[in-house]
Amino acid sequence: MRTPTPNLPSTRATRGFTLVEILVVMALIGLLMAMVVPNLGILVPSARLRGSGTVIQRNLDLLRSEARIQSKRIAMEFDLDKRRWRAVYPPEQMLTRDQDASTLEELLDNWKELEDDVVFHGIDTGAQLFTRGTYRLVFDEFGFSNDQIVHLRLTSDPNEFWSLTLMGLSGRTVVTETSDGNPPRLQQTNEGAF
Repeated sequence: MRTPTPNLPSTRATRGFTLVEILVVMALIGLLMAMVVPNLGILVPSARLRGSGTVIQRNLDLLRSEARIQSKRIAMEFDLDKRRWRAVYPPEQMLTRDQDASTLEELLDNWKELEDDVVFHGIDTGAQLFTRGTYRLVFDEFGFSNDQIVHLRLTSDPNEFWSLTLMGLSGRTVVTETSDGNPPRLQQTNEGAF
């Protein structure tokens, strides 16, 4: 006759997790992080403000450099009402056989939008603060421009500003972030006040 064996805990419960189980959990954590981390800017308004400003700053640096290299006037155009901006290259640079140089600029639609909740507060030239309409920041064939400040702000927090001061002759840019509701003003005695 057989004697019944007592119920012993399974050996699997005492061993822990298998390597496959650990790898599956790590893969799931990695997928979640890949979806969450890039979207943190959506959750943090100041990150959206800083991100929009940094993109504009990099593109201004690129356009200044292109103007020097090509010895041509290149501009960045800001649509202050519609929260967008674009690079404006010389018409002859983008012509094909079927295009006319006089209408090329109007046909070119390469506008880039600011991130959600970010708007232009204005562009300060020292003599005037442009807050409406379209403003064109022009680099001459040497990469020079006037001194000016591009102001961005949040619609959800009107006191939060990101400002990019562009020094026209040296090409130096200075970023200022303020949260007191007072963006910096441009002094007319700066280097490129012409």
